[in-house]
Amino acid sequence: MIHPDSLSLIFLFLILLGTVPNLFYTFGYLPHIKRKSYFLINYFGFIISMIGVVISTKVLVFLFFWELMSLTSWQLILTENSKESLKAGRFYFFMTHFGFVFILLFFLIISPDNLFCDFNSLKIYANSFKYPTFLFLLITIGFLSKAGVVPLHVWLPYAHPAAPSPVSALMSGVMLKVAIYAFLRFIFILSNWQLEWGIIILFLGSISSLVGVLYALSEHDIKALLANHSVENIGIILIALGLGMIFETLHLELLSAFAFIAGVYHSFNHMSFKSLLFMSAGSVLHQTHTKNMETYGGLIKSMPITAFMFLLAAISISALPPTNGFLSEWMIFQSMLSSSGITDISLKLSFGFTIFALALTGGLAIACFAKAFGITFLGLARSKNTKYAHEVNQPMLVGQLLMGIVVVGLMAFLPSIIKLINSSLPILNIYDKIFPTYFVMHSPSSNNGAVAPLILLGSLLLITFLIFLVYKVIKPKVRIHHTWACGYETSSSTQYSATGFAGPIRRFFTWLYKPNIHTHKQTLYGHETKFSSSLYEVHVKPLFEKSLYHSVKKALNYITYYIYKISHFEKGRYSALIFNLLIFILFSMRVFYHQVSWGNILLEIIIVSIFVSIILWGDRK
Repeated sequence: MIHPDSLSLIFLFLILLGTVPNLFYTFGYLPHIKRKSYFLINYFGFIISMIGVVISTKVLVFLFFWELMSLTSWQLILTENSKESLKAGRFYFFMTHFGFVFILLFFLIISPDNLFCDFNSLKIYANSFKYPTFLFLLITIGFLSKAGVVPLHVWLPYAHPAAPSPVSALMSGVMLKVAIYAFLRFIFILSNWQLEWGIIILFLGSISSLVGVLYALSEHDIKALLANHSVENIGIILIALGLGMIFETLHLELLSAFAFIAGVYHSFNHMSFKSLLFMSAGSVLHQTHTKNMETYGGLIKSMPITAFMFLLAAISISALPPTNGFLSEWMIFQSMLSSSGITDISLKLSFGFTIFALALTGGLAIACFAKAFGITFLGLARSKNTKYAHEVNQPMLVGQLLMGIVVVGLMAFLPSIIKLINSSLPILNIYDKIFPTYFVMHSPSSNNGAVAPLILLGSLLLITFLIFLVYKVIKPKVRIHHTWACGYETSSSTQYSATGFAGPIRRFFTWLYKPNIHTHKQTLYGHETKFSSSLYEVHVKPLFEKSLYHSVKKALNYITYYIYKISHFEKGRYSALIFNLLIFILFSMRVFYHQVSWGNILLEIIIVSIFVSIILWGDRK
């Protein structure tokens, strides 16, 4: 039941890296949780379930731990038992079991008689199945709904803000990577890949990265901002995996291996800096008692360690050199730029769109975290709670510092991490090709791209030291003046706000955001005044939730009402509906297991359905 292979072990290593610092942080956060026993039972159950998922080798055991992971994380979202957490819990429960239906259907199709078989046996069933694309779609919907790919991402901006901060760090940093592990595990079981599969994953990754960063930029809730960035980074991981699948189908094993390594390496990186960001944001929330960034400001003075940890993670997630986030995205760009020899026009268009999406995502991510760090930690305090905030307790600081070490370590020990990932995946061994020397990573393509993270880091540290040395030697005169505010009194209200920072980009993407703008000014005898109590608010509509899910909800309500109506008042039609559904299911099974063509099956279904429907419709009045 539990015989982990190299793929399991590399993701088990990822889980441990994300969990150990989180345990310290949780120990410090625990006094502020009311239902401690309830929280701890589900917290440790959640960790055990994630470990169980990656080390399981039997289908039934895998499904058990997968469902346990879903249920314990659902209960953790409900920890605070607030109106917000209840709404988020309902949304998360529906979405996670929506995906589970597709996962279960996948296993029932390829192994209907033995759900206790191991994963190696599934390869035999999968390779003999007539419609592998159908299995691929089941895997994609089932596992990537848990990972948060667009358009199945809508639960993340609700679940992560509602959960306690250490849980948000675990869910975003670790649980989403467990879903990536499951996707990788069963994609490698479906060995007969088709070119369209990689294009689908590449497209989903590109859209997810763009949508995630655009909605993150418009957020004022700091945890919702980070949740949307999880969508963005899952998109970046999928871009790498999609490239790997495309290159594999084109028999470009060297580029395929490089892309797959980049995807798994970015999974490690996202685990590290996103966990650290949620920890730091949780520390700010712990002190200010609000998630609204508009009330923050000046926290770098009272919370310097938290501010530095947030800055470290923000630089990394923005992919600025020489951080680990930069290195994995550099590998992904090199994979795409190495595809210039491919002549297929559909692939050229796909790669062009992906390069555009990834480049735009990188630029917007920098803007987003300049906003997040600047509004939160710089300037003046915008509220009393922020003004009197102080640093969090030692266990919470230790958790952040340990995760900061993980962030730096994934950059400093890049060759060792890449070698470990390469050996864990069922791909070509390319370590010696990309690391002819330990300190320099080379692109496997002919463009001779190379990067040396430790040399870059050493150069930056040396330049910083020299600037500091020159400053000490010259000792320039310091002149202190009051800030000029065009004649107005300087205060926290004259600072840039989170709304104002994102204003130009929000106006450019109005077609996507479709914002609701609310203005309010104090009136005197029915006339507007210019008093300081004037209010300006912008609320961005969640596009997929409003446009897609509400439409689906309306359609389902209509269908269920129709079924309710005919089941109570039109027995003939109801019987015909049930009979036709049974016929469709039975004939579909013939297609899957008896290799019967869809054309013959469709003809049989139409003939039988018309005959039965005419008979049963005859009793209507």
